Amino acid sequence: MSCDVEEVSLNGAEETAVANARKKGEYAARFSDLPILAFDTAVGLNGLVFGKPANKIDAVRMWKTLCGKTHEVVTAVYFRTNGKIIEKSEKTSVTFGAFDRTLVYNYVESGAPFDKAGGYNIDDPEIQPLVAGVSGDRDNVVGLPVKLTEKLIEENLLYGEDGYSA
Repeated sequence: MSCDVEEVSLNGAEETAVANARKKGEYAARFSDLPILAFDTAVGLNGLVFGKPANKIDAVRMWKTLCGKTHEVVTAVYFRTNGKIIEKSEKTSVTFGAFDRTLVYNYVESGAPFDKAGGYNIDDPEIQPLVAGVSGDRDNVVGLPVKLTEKLIEENLLYGEDGYSA
């Protein structure tokens, strides 16, 4: 379900992602007693937090700041089941090459950056020439740390103390 919550930006990418995942999870829990999984992704560099760009100028500013550097992508997972709440996060480092004005401006004009933390989707073919490296779980950069999520479900729902044996 879509969780219409006002996202916050705190002191770091991890703190921001955890707080926003929690807000989404608590919002969803008001409507269901079923297990809840909520996620939020934030991009961080040198203490700055990059959420979703507000406009084209903001998107270009993000790209200018991130290009030529390695930044951290943090996705927080909020998992609620049987009255138990587990919050975990996954971190991945992404390195972009030098700023390419034409590539970035075309990407921004396409509208792609505006619903993504840091103003990009690592899987968008248009930006592949800028991706110099990914260290860690690539799925995390997409916004869903699959391995971490599977582990939480297995440990706490399928085989955990509050779960059942499948």
